[in-house]
Amino acid sequence: MNTAKYTKKTKKMSGFKKMMILLVIFIVAIFLLREMGSFLIVSSELEYANAIVVLSGGDESRMQEALNLYNQDYSHIIVLTETGNVVEGYDHLHSFDMRIELLHQGIPSGNILLTNQVATSTEQEAEAAKQLLTTHQFVSCIVVTDPYHTRRAYTIFKDVFADTGIKVMIRPTSNHWYTADTWFLKLSGWRFTVLEYVKYFAYLLTK
Repeated sequence: MNTAKYTKKTKKMSGFKKMMILLVIFIVAIFLLREMGSFLIVSSELEYANAIVVLSGGDESRMQEALNLYNQDYSHIIVLTETGNVVEGYDHLHSFDMRIELLHQGIPSGNILLTNQVATSTEQEAEAAKQLLTTHQFVSCIVVTDPYHTRRAYTIFKDVFADTGIKVMIRPTSNHWYTADTWFLKLSGWRFTVLEYVKYFAYLLTK
């Protein structure tokens, strides 16, 4: 009888220990996933800049963030990067579409600049922006991109601009679906996170 009670008690203790172990694993996993997301997201302390550089890609949130910064007087110039991409279903460039949107939002035509080089990567966008900003003798810029892209973009821009004296600041888009606390709850969050880590460390190894 005592043996049966002991065995039952042991099983209960064993089940409790398993639950505690699983709970600890869960907590540690959540912590690590949040740290993974936090590492990718970089945001500078902003000050007035000569230009706001909007990187291509993403959704309309990048443009909206640039407009918010413009309206908050962080800069009076918005720079768009030329990718050569055409708007789906139309025969005009995506950069043209973005320029029209800025004009509709009240940005004067003279306050919208477009890089001359066609860029197909973040590195090429940085080089194109560097050429434009140095030509205009600008000394500072705020780079706007999606949160998960900020670490890599900031690293690349600082490297490319290292010999210019131009101060680079980075700004993730506000109210974006990608956050450190929730990215792992979406399949797209896993896709973008893994891809960014691969691209980021590939850049560090090849620069």
